[in-house]
Amino acid sequence: MAIMSIQPVHLTPVPVRCRSNFLIKTLLLITAFAICFYLYFCRTYNWMSLMDPAKNQFREMSVDDIMRSVWDDLPSDGNFSSIESSSSGQHSVVNLEQPGAQYCVGDSLIVLVNMKDHRGNPKVHGGDFILARIHSPNLQASASGEVTDLLDGSYRVRFRLFWPGDVLVSVLLMHSSEAVGILRRISAHNYDKIIYTGTFYSGNKTEQSQCGIRLKTDKPLCEYRKKEDAEYYACVRPKTLPCSTLRTMRSRNGPISNMTRDERLLLGRKYTGIKMKGSFGPVKVISCPAGTHRPTEKCVAGFGMTSPSPSGYFFKNRWSSTSCQTGNFFSADAISRCLKGRNLKLMGDSTVRQWQETLIRVLKGLKYVKPYNTHYSVLAADPQRNITVQWKMHGHPFVTGYNVVKDAVGYVSREADRVEVSDVVVIGVGQHFRPFPLEIFVQRLINMRKAILRLHERSPQTLVVIKLENTREFRSEMTHMSDWFGLVQNLAQRKVFRDLKVVLVDAWDMTTAANTFAIHPNSMIVSNEIALALSHLCHDA
Repeated sequence: MAIMSIQPVHLTPVPVRCRSNFLIKTLLLITAFAICFYLYFCRTYNWMSLMDPAKNQFREMSVDDIMRSVWDDLPSDGNFSSIESSSSGQHSVVNLEQPGAQYCVGDSLIVLVNMKDHRGNPKVHGGDFILARIHSPNLQASASGEVTDLLDGSYRVRFRLFWPGDVLVSVLLMHSSEAVGILRRISAHNYDKIIYTGTFYSGNKTEQSQCGIRLKTDKPLCEYRKKEDAEYYACVRPKTLPCSTLRTMRSRNGPISNMTRDERLLLGRKYTGIKMKGSFGPVKVISCPAGTHRPTEKCVAGFGMTSPSPSGYFFKNRWSSTSCQTGNFFSADAISRCLKGRNLKLMGDSTVRQWQETLIRVLKGLKYVKPYNTHYSVLAADPQRNITVQWKMHGHPFVTGYNVVKDAVGYVSREADRVEVSDVVVIGVGQHFRPFPLEIFVQRLINMRKAILRLHERSPQTLVVIKLENTREFRSEMTHMSDWFGLVQNLAQRKVFRDLKVVLVDAWDMTTAANTFAIHPNSMIVSNEIALALSHLCHDA
């Protein structure tokens, strides 16, 4: 049998270039498949929005996280031992850091506050609550100052000089650090500053019982909660009527037992909002060739909301933003052109209702739609221009002596879920939350934040305006309504909303600059708040 000879096989090596092309093609196929897979699930499960850090910085942040962030930004307060050792506005002195013969528009003016106690001794720690402003009364001009706590009993206040002329400096000691410490102590975990009376109705029968956010009682309760929003309040169960018959609630101030006589005195009018002495007179400001930079950008809502300090200034009683060009939305024609065909939804407290009242006064065609004599929901309309302006009070907690119908008010977050595409939303809350622990307000802000995200998912073009709290009267009961609570709550609002596509109307800055200490600011302030908001809505006008 013949034996076949086997010839050796010579394999030709694959060129390096061919192997490289093969690997590249394989990687491209894998990458293309991965992208398609990713986009499919993004569309199906809306993962795209979850991957956007600008929209989700606080999506999973808890109430405790936000509160911790707020307290970290505030200096530690002082321990109260006596009124004599507390900070004194009468004894403290305000000095220019680097005095000059004159200053230019656009310069910064720096003053130093050296805090002393009532014995005239220098303070050695910070924590005082100070508000500062510059103003020229004859020019109807004013702006707030940025206060920096140096933590050693002294403070540096920076002012930006926006107009020429003689400029006065005013620095107020709102509360000593010791008073701030008292306010913080009596606020933490204290749910009894406001006492609610609930009235239950069934036919001709009525019963009343005590209500509140947290009730200290062993009696059976009627609990009213929104589990999805972690909102809760309760009433003592009435003797015979069922919990479902709760119809109205009203409030009154409750006593604060854990305070001494001197602590109450320190929070009284005598030691609140004291103007500190300056060692200098008016500052002369001139227009220099370089001038000051004025913003050229249009006012538009954007992510990563930051507010410069100050956020604006008054000149001839008109507010100019330091970050964008504010429009002249004060006349009926300008306002009606901007709002034509729009639905304006105002949600929150009575400081937002002032917007509606101001618009009705200016726009003659805008009239209340009956019934309009209600305390918690009011609609106004201009049929000719297709404008509606509706205000609705936020839900519990509220601080008012009249009876509020429970089912007539709603949480802002749920009201925002009903907003239509063409609406403009303005939210202003805070004043009614001041008597309560901070976590109650922060939880409400988180719920509002989620509602704004839902709104922008279905209607990205809807303008959302956040109106910060304004200052209020010195005669307010400081244990319940101090502006220090407003300062802290405004800081919380900035943290919760700062990365959303919203507009911030800094009512705090406006009322500080104008020295307007009133829960319901005058028409000049409210008109400028509205004009700033409309500058973002109709920025091409």
